[in-house]
Amino acid sequence: MSIWIILGLVGTFVIAAVSVGMVTNTLATRPRRSVYDLEEAMNFVADRLPPDVTAQVSFDDVEQVLLFHCDYLAEKGIASPNAADTVTTDLVVVPDDEPIAYVLGAVDSAGLELADDHVLAILDAETEYYRAIGLFGPAV
Repeated sequence: MSIWIILGLVGTFVIAAVSVGMVTNTLATRPRRSVYDLEEAMNFVADRLPPDVTAQVSFDDVEQVLLFHCDYLAEKGIASPNAADTVTTDLVVVPDDEPIAYVLGAVDSAGLELADDHVLAILDAETEYYRAIGLFGPAV
C-alpha cells in the first residue's frame, strides 16, 4: 500500500515539475512587456522639460498631450488600455511626423493654448520615457 502512495507522490511531483518548466520556458522566450504608466510618464516628462517650457505649460497640459499620443498609438494598434494581448503583433511602421501631426491637431481641436515647440518638447521627453521603460525594439 505504501508503494502506491510513494508512486502517487512521485507522479504528482513529476507532472507539476514538467508543467512549471513548460510555463517558465514559454515566459522566458517572450519579450519583456513594457507597461506605460500615465502617472509615471507625466512625472518623468515633467522632470525633463526645459525650464522655459515648464514656466508656460501646466501639469494638466502635459497629461493631455500624453493622452493624445496614447490615443494615436491605440488607433494604430500599437497600444491598448486593456492588456498587451489586445495589441497587434504585426510590424507597424509609423512615419516620424505622423504622430506629431496627430497630437498637434488634437491639441488645436481641444482648444489648448500650447505652442507647437512646447508640444514637441513634451513628446521628446516622452520618447526618453519610452527608452527608459524598454519600449523600443531594435532599430529597423
